[in-house]
Amino acid sequence: MPKYEVKFLGTEGYEGIEGEWYGDCIIIFNESKKQMVVYDCGSEQHAEKVIEFMKDKQITQTDVLLSHNDRDHFDGILKLIEEKKVGKIFTTLFLKHVDAILEKLDDDRRTDKATKKHILDLYDNIAELTGNDLKDIYEDEGELPNGISFIGPDKDTMLELVAKAIKEDSITTTEGKETLVNAVSLQIAVSMQNDKSLLLVGDASVENIVCNLKDYWFIQLPHHGKLASAEAIFKKIENDEDDNIANHTFVISDNTGTSSGGSDDLMKSKVRIGKDIKNTKKDGTIGFGTSTYPSVEIARKNYGICSGI
Repeated sequence: MPKYEVKFLGTEGYEGIEGEWYGDCIIIFNESKKQMVVYDCGSEQHAEKVIEFMKDKQITQTDVLLSHNDRDHFDGILKLIEEKKVGKIFTTLFLKHVDAILEKLDDDRRTDKATKKHILDLYDNIAELTGNDLKDIYEDEGELPNGISFIGPDKDTMLELVAKAIKEDSITTTEGKETLVNAVSLQIAVSMQNDKSLLLVGDASVENIVCNLKDYWFIQLPHHGKLASAEAIFKKIENDEDDNIANHTFVISDNTGTSSGGSDDLMKSKVRIGKDIKNTKKDGTIGFGTSTYPSVEIARKNYGICSGI
C-alpha cells in the first residue's frame, strides 16, 4: 500500500493576507508513484502553490476531493481545472440520489424535476464542475487511490441533511453546532509512514465523525480549529480508556483571517495545554513526510527521545 506525504498549505508569500479567507488546501502525494490528491482548495493562490508543487515533483495531474461546497474549500479548484491539472474529482453528486432525497422529503407535491433544480440552486458551485471527470463518493469510493479511504459521513446522514436543506431552502441553517453544508463534510483517512494514519475532516460536525479516533496518529481539527469542535474531539479521545491524547498530533488548517470558525479562541484556551497542535496560522505550511518526522514531539513519541533534544 502506498505511503503518502501530506502538506497543509499556509499562506506564506500570498498577497492581501490580512482579513482574507483562503480556507483549506491539503496536498497528499506519493513521489515515487507520482500519485497525488488535493483535499479541498480554497483559493486561487492555493491553486498556484499546488501547480508549483506539481511542477517541482513532475506530477502532471492530481485527483481532487472536495469535502463540501463552501467557497473557502472550493474556489481554487476551478483554477486547477483551467490549468488542466485535474484528473478525477470526488465529491457528493446529489443529483444521482434524487430518488432517495425525494423519499426523505416525503412530500407528494415535490417533483423530480423541481427537486433537481432546487439542489442545483442550493449547491450551485458543484454544478460549475460539470464537464469534468466527476465521481460520486458513495458510488465511486473504490476509485480513490490505494491508501486513501473514505470514512464518512454515511450516505443516509448525508441525504437526510440535504433533504433538510431543501425543506428550509438553505444550506446555512444549523445542524447541531455547524451549518448543514459543513456538518456533512467528507472525511478521509490517509496511509502514512510506520503504519500511521491521518484523518481529514474538513468542517464536519463532531457528531458526524464516527470513526475510532484512536486509530489515527494525525487528526485534522474541524472547522479551521474552531474551539467548540476541538474541545469535543479532545473529549472523545480522553473518554476512551484505551486511548491517550499524547498519541495524537492535531493539525489545524487556519487560513481564514479573522473568523469565528478559526483557531484564535482555541489557541488562547487552556484546553490546548498538553496537546501536540500544529497550526498553519502560526507555523505556515505544515508537512508530514514518509521518511522523516515533522517535529521533535513526534520523534519522542516514536523513539522515546529525551526532552533535551
